[in-house]
Amino acid sequence: MDDKKLNQLNGYLKTMDLPFSHPLIEALVREDLSGAGEGYSELTTRIYSLAGSVPPGENAPLLFEQLIFDLFKDQRSQFDRVEDKTLAPMRSRLLLLFDRWMQLNDFLEEDEQKSIPGVEDIQSELEDLLQFVQNLLNRMNHPNEEDSGSKEELEYLTQQSEEVLVRIMEKLEEILHPAPKADENIKDSILTLTVSLSDLPVSVWRRIRVPGQINLSQFHAVLQKAMGWWDLYEHRFEQAGKVWGQPGKDEAVLAEEDCLIESLLEEEDDLLHYYYDLSESWHHKIIVEKVEFPSRGDSGFILECLAGEGACPPEDCGGPEGFRMLMASLKPGASQVLKDDFSWVGGFDPSRFSVNAVNKDLKELL
Repeated sequence: MDDKKLNQLNGYLKTMDLPFSHPLIEALVREDLSGAGEGYSELTTRIYSLAGSVPPGENAPLLFEQLIFDLFKDQRSQFDRVEDKTLAPMRSRLLLLFDRWMQLNDFLEEDEQKSIPGVEDIQSELEDLLQFVQNLLNRMNHPNEEDSGSKEELEYLTQQSEEVLVRIMEKLEEILHPAPKADENIKDSILTLTVSLSDLPVSVWRRIRVPGQINLSQFHAVLQKAMGWWDLYEHRFEQAGKVWGQPGKDEAVLAEEDCLIESLLEEEDDLLHYYYDLSESWHHKIIVEKVEFPSRGDSGFILECLAGEGACPPEDCGGPEGFRMLMASLKPGASQVLKDDFSWVGGFDPSRFSVNAVNKDLKELL
């Protein structure tokens, strides 16, 4: 396909406010030709879905689709499955990275995210990453131009791209949920807490040590890591008739950023309720086991999981009742219908728990 048509294709992508250009489209076509794609008939539909629109202009959609078809024919005429086999796995990884890139970019484009300090820097890094990924895909789209040493180089650069996206996501996590910070002017306290999920057919709990000087927003981030949730949904804290969370339009909800956990969990056996995913109502009971005050000079700032039991339930499994049905589907005598209903959870093991894995996740908050 000549440069004139490629420039026309890029122009249409730009009019649809899409952040990518022809190398990514070519990669999607080659993915289809290799047998790992969605099918040519779905390619244009996917592009329109990403854009949320078609190219503006009376004949623009028809001309755009003709360019996609011409690109497909051009790639098919020169496609060598054997030659492509070496680079295909890396291309698939980069296209998966692109899907995650789009999800993250769409999230940052929402109005409520735009005003958050630091988001513009994240978006700039994402733009640089996308350009880098497209350059890699452009090389993979022309395997005949690569020499014998290219595979190792492209493998390394693909891995680097994946690691950059992970770092960007970690940086965004720090912006949305700032890591707990010690206050040198306050006497440090350390709380040993037991966090247990209620109304489940199996025991799921964690014993953690946290600084008393973190606020409820920071404590929420700790609980997500300790339990194994993905932080996809709304949450609430409750104690003695008071509710903390993100106030929004509900004036009855107090701002969690303004409340330190030491003000709610002051002594042994104090109880705090934590609800995650309000539609499924995962209820956590948080009980104080011990309150410590390190001597001067000793650091009281610590995040640590001491013990626990049971795997965190899968997100979106239907709350405690859905989890009971999931557990029933894992039994040897379960009906095929029930097994099929929960086939999406894959190899879920309700007994899986690792203190080391939890502490590794908690370190991301330090």
